[in-house]
Amino acid sequence: MISRAAIIAITLLGLPLITARASAGPTMAFGYLVNESRDVNHEYLETIFPNSFASSIKNIFQVNVVKPGQIERLLEKQGRRLEKRYRPCDLMDLTDRIRSDYFIYGSFLTLPNNRIKIRLNLYSHGMNRIFSFTNIGRMEKEIFKLVDRITNIMIDFLGNNNFFMSRIVPRGKKIGILTNLEGGDLNSLYCAFLKGGYRIASMQGNSLYNTLSRELIGNFKYISAPENSYQIVSDPRAVRVLHSTWTGRGYYEEINYRREIYRIFDQNYMNEKSRALEKLAGRHNIDTVLIIGFNAPKTKAWVRCVDIDSKDLIWMESNIRGGITDVCGKILDRMSMEIIRK
Repeated sequence: MISRAAIIAITLLGLPLITARASAGPTMAFGYLVNESRDVNHEYLETIFPNSFASSIKNIFQVNVVKPGQIERLLEKQGRRLEKRYRPCDLMDLTDRIRSDYFIYGSFLTLPNNRIKIRLNLYSHGMNRIFSFTNIGRMEKEIFKLVDRITNIMIDFLGNNNFFMSRIVPRGKKIGILTNLEGGDLNSLYCAFLKGGYRIASMQGNSLYNTLSRELIGNFKYISAPENSYQIVSDPRAVRVLHSTWTGRGYYEEINYRREIYRIFDQNYMNEKSRALEKLAGRHNIDTVLIIGFNAPKTKAWVRCVDIDSKDLIWMESNIRGGITDVCGKILDRMSMEIIRK
């Protein structure tokens, strides 16, 4: 029987997500994990953690891994150095320079009772996307259990379904659903969740015509949040607005309007999202927002789930296959299943 690790390896190596730069498979480069605890006694972990993650992933399936020390030597030849912190907009250039399909970096913070909080960012060069997540574990003897658990989270995300789940949504919770289904299809979706033991807020009602089209709902795929995120990398420097002596008052007003739109909905996106979720919670008294996007023939769907209290992404998954009834069944099973992290 083929093992789970072998199946994941085969799937990973064949994904369209990966634009492998070498015939032997994709390359994963690991930067530093910055010590946020301000305790110099833990500085050594800035290198130990990424080296451990690199070794753990390489032991599971065939990928090329590049550790921080190797990146340092590569960049030194170019008159550069491996920084401890990077802005997302700098990662495209970095991965070009080190010829890597992925770049993994992050930070850690020591907590009371011998615990440690790790935030990891996984950047995909081919997709120009960042998946970020946070995990808390114990130090000392259990440190390698923590490494294995975080490695498994990365593997789940890199699989064909981009799966990530930090906690379940228990039956009985009140959820608000955003979807591009309408009419009878929307009613069948509502019925499935009601039968599954969830309470439903009438955020979309049961409209015959849904204004949330397949194209519009695609904008909800990317979510920035305090702990767990999946987002497009944007570059403020790419927004150029030309002006000179020939521009008049009306043109400058248009420039300022566009800059303000960019500031509100890109640079300050998390603040706007937080306010929007607070409005939803106030109007509908819901626990979570569940976003379900179907493809045109309704044979496949993707899911994003946001917790109202923490304003955080708690579940994401793509390529859930089947008709509406089958997709709803798989979503309901996933929402209430126990998460096992060894």
